[in-house]
Order: sequence, then structure tokens, then C-alpha cells
Amino acid sequence: MAQEYDKIFKENIEPLILSFAKKLLNINPDSLEEIPDDLQYTIEQKPDFLKKVNQPDGVDDYVLQIEFQTADSQKMLKRLLIYYGFIFREYDISAKQYVFYIGAKKYPAMVTELFHPDMWFRYKVISLANVDHEMFIHSDKPEEVLIAILCDFKNQSAERIIETILKRLKLLENDELELSRYTRQLEVLSKLRKLQEITIKKIEAMPIIYDLETDIRFLQGVEKGVNQGVNQGIEQQTRKQEEENKAKIIEMLKDEVLSTVQLAKYMNVSIEYVEELKKQLEQD
Repeated sequence: MAQEYDKIFKENIEPLILSFAKKLLNINPDSLEEIPDDLQYTIEQKPDFLKKVNQPDGVDDYVLQIEFQTADSQKMLKRLLIYYGFIFREYDISAKQYVFYIGAKKYPAMVTELFHPDMWFRYKVISLANVDHEMFIHSDKPEEVLIAILCDFKNQSAERIIETILKRLKLLENDELELSRYTRQLEVLSKLRKLQEITIKKIEAMPIIYDLETDIRFLQGVEKGVNQGVNQGIEQQTRKQEEENKAKIIEMLKDEVLSTVQLAKYMNVSIEYVEELKKQLEQD
């Protein structure tokens, strides 16, 4: 289940990180520099986010590491200590390490400090359940607006918060397919706050669901189908068109925005063809 949430943060991480750094960590970097984060040859998994923070004088540069965590894990201290050692070995500068806890607890019990006779190590945990939703809900970035569902509602009702999030998403995203992707992500994140049922009702109550019947590309496809014959199969298309359609269907299957039936209708192919591609994708 945690992989479902990880996927959302990995998809949205680049637009989110600068906002998190400025709003929650009081970090305003001069610039961020890409550095290799491929440490899994010695560690079980890669860091969620790893960048070098360049300061104007270049003297106080450091590596910024951010992890997103759904579980109140007691393994995090040792994991980040190992990361720190490899970061220092590779770049010979200090690291600032933060864990953004997105679970339901306002005060997770993760151990954040280690005291040994010859060493002291610590990292910081920030629970989004303690962060005011106002910090994100009025953002101009859909990825940030989504984060409000995980924050402190400040005595406002969940219904009102979810409605505001949906209205903001609709205002910020004109592409219907992208809008549906964000609403799907909102539904997934709402599970972390046990708000999925309310979220689904609010989504269904608002006219923001991807509507195939009003999509220009869909209508063009219908018109073309009428002119050339509704039963024109994929065999009559060129090889290039077949490959392009196949690639598009696979990408849309990965996004999980449309059902098999909707996707078949949208792409003007058989349901069986979409189901076969879905089966192949699951096997891969």
C-alpha cells in the first residue's frame, strides 16, 4: 500500500521540493545541483530526494536529503545514518536530512537522535498533520494543493477542505486528463486520513471528471469513424499509427485514470485489445 503513496510523491516531487524547502524548512537555496542518488549498490533503496544546495559563497554548501514516510518506522535513524556516511564519503560536505511523515499521527515516535561516546547524529521529522493546510491549499501548483489533504484542517470540516482542493485543481488545470490524474491522486492520499469516502462523493458531485463525450479528440475520432465506417479496425491503420496508439494506451493504463471500457472507447479500439495490453503490462 505504501508504494501507492510513494508513486504520487515521486511523480510530483520536483515541483514540491522547493516549496517544502522554503515553507517548511526555512531553506532558500541559491541553486540546487543534480547529484547522483544511485546509492542502492550498498543500501537497500535510493533516497527519495537528494540534491546539493549551493550557497552564494560556496563555503557552506551541503547536501539536502528528503524522505517521505507513511509508517512510524524505528529503522529510519539507522537508515539515515548510513546515508549520511555515504554522502560525506562521496561529496566531503555535510548533509541536512529531513523526513516528511505523511501518516495520521501528529507526533510520530520515530527516534531522531543518536548519542554515542564519540558520535552524535540527528535528523528532523516533520509531520504534515501538524502543518496548517493554508500553507498549500491556495498555491498555484496543483501538486502543492494536493498536499493540503494531509495537513491540519484547523477546525474546518473535511468536506469544506476537499471542496476547496477540488475547486483549486479545476481552476489550475485546464487539461481534463491531467485534472483527472490529480483527482485520482487526491483520492489515494485521502486514504491516509480515512477520507476516501467523502472525497469520492465530492469528486462525483463536481463536474470535473474526465468527460469523453465532450473531448475534442474523442469527437474528432467519432466523426472520422462515421465518415470511414465505425467498424474500421486497427488493422486498417498504418504500422506507425498502431505503435503510437499502443504506446498511448499503455501510458494511460499506467496512469489508471480511465477504466478499460472508457479507454477502449476513447482510443476507438476493442475492449479486448485494451485488456490484453493491460495483462501484458501487469506481467512486465
